[in-house]
Amino acid sequence: MALHHNTTRVTEFILLGFTAQRKLQLLLFSFFLPICLLSVAGNLGLAVLIRAEPALHTPMYYFLSHLALMDLCSSCTVAPKMLLGLLKGYDTIPIPACALQMFSFAAASDAECCLLAAMAYDRYVAICRPLHYGTAMPQYLCRLLVVASYVAGMASGVIHSSMAFRLPFCGANTLNHFFCDIPPVLALVCADIHINQLLLLVVCGTIQSITLMAIISSYGIILCTVGRTGSLRAMSTCGSHLTVVGVLYGTLIFMYLRPDSTYAPQTDKMASVFYTVAIPTLNPAIYSLRNTEVKQAVKKRLISGRHQVLKSGIMIGGHSSF
Repeated sequence: MALHHNTTRVTEFILLGFTAQRKLQLLLFSFFLPICLLSVAGNLGLAVLIRAEPALHTPMYYFLSHLALMDLCSSCTVAPKMLLGLLKGYDTIPIPACALQMFSFAAASDAECCLLAAMAYDRYVAICRPLHYGTAMPQYLCRLLVVASYVAGMASGVIHSSMAFRLPFCGANTLNHFFCDIPPVLALVCADIHINQLLLLVVCGTIQSITLMAIISSYGIILCTVGRTGSLRAMSTCGSHLTVVGVLYGTLIFMYLRPDSTYAPQTDKMASVFYTVAIPTLNPAIYSLRNTEVKQAVKKRLISGRHQVLKSGIMIGGHSSF
């Protein structure tokens, strides 16, 4: 911190993380590290696979590739500082870096909500109106929905981060969290935050309520349709998708759309783990590995890679005999 006109101006935050007990910190580090690595590998691998495999160049996988990128952004925004804090026992973050982290995470979270709504609409058209799928989901519409998701997410991130960090932090600089989330940062502001709370309710409430209604409506119609046909596999897939959506929206609503007086740091940290660590790790498995097309694409790439390795070995062996 620095002194300026006889007041203390905060220039960085101390991240308290999950606990002050050293043994528990190391235990949590050993627990979260493989999960975070799996999340990065799963989402990056899925995005690259969809890009590289022509058989997966369909609207559903186009949306899924961008969902993987959003999950990858969330993981890379939060996980490094969280793991570093657990490994060191403490961590600090400068104010500009904190603002960037808040923007990135808010943008990725709200963009993901919009993408989930677009994916739900895509599944509705594919299952309930299969004969009109080509005309109902043209390429330009898919791109427009993805761009709109990114724009909505970035607008939300800009609003929350700019409005939070225009206010003064002139007292405590201990952030009782493992990353720069909106509620714990606002708790350290020494000024009126009613406008920030109102914007949080209006912006996040609008995005989350509209997208959640679209998702519930789409999957509700889908479940009614597949229920009449008796497709247990389709119902199982929809059920797994709705489970992920329920966990994501449940934690987001709990964190951002409730009275400020109910803010409880330890409870909120546990809830934050779901949408910063658990969901980005589960999404690649639930949305893709249950699909036959992805499994076939993975097998094709593995077999192709094995053939390339064998071919290279034969060529090297042939050259070495001369």
